[in-house]
Amino acid sequence: MMIGLATQRVLQRRMEIAANNLANVSTNGFKADALITEEVTPAPARAEETPSDIRYVEDLSVARNMSAGEIRSTGEPFDVAIDGEGFFSVLGPGGPLYTRNGAFTLSGDGGLVNADGLPVLDAGGSPIVFDARGERPLIGRDGAISVGGIEVGRIGVTAFDRPGALQKVDGSLWDAAGQAPGEFSGRVVQGALEGSNVSPVLELTRLIEISRAYENAARIVQGADTLRKSTLERLGR
Repeated sequence: MMIGLATQRVLQRRMEIAANNLANVSTNGFKADALITEEVTPAPARAEETPSDIRYVEDLSVARNMSAGEIRSTGEPFDVAIDGEGFFSVLGPGGPLYTRNGAFTLSGDGGLVNADGLPVLDAGGSPIVFDARGERPLIGRDGAISVGGIEVGRIGVTAFDRPGALQKVDGSLWDAAGQAPGEFSGRVVQGALEGSNVSPVLELTRLIEISRAYENAARIVQGADTLRKSTLERLGR
């Protein structure tokens, strides 16, 4: 029963993560998660025979797959993608946040904002505001925004030494988690977006495997409970 219950608890957490990955397969710049487990010592229960064959684990943390998603062309002037390592800077409620989702738009007051309406920051950490004057802006590989041949702003793009240590805030938004932003060495691609790096086939297969394992664990618990009741009835007689 202890084995079954412990297994169910970890499998439930794995299922939540896999389901969230699958739900964000179409989220631009989304990075897939995976569960990290750790063996529990000392074990909460053991067997008299072959005690080392039974191990218990608990969920330790969540690992982030920071590999790049596929860059696809959209043709939209304010859609930008990052080719290489790096993140766009946006202004969150509590300070700068970072994202690989470059689906930006121009607000009514001329501010460049992301899909959530958060202001996009320039290289100096200030919101980008400009008048497009009805012209199609050009965004260079360094993030510089030009209208009519005049630079009107520069999208802030930064890199981190340990991108896997960033703290996920929501969807494709990340917090620096105490890391200092570093120098960006990639390039910005205008008229394109980076998709999610989630593999739908892999996550769906993983969900099926987890579901079957959960059912097996549930049968173990049910079988142990039935055996316990049967034993009590016989002892009572």
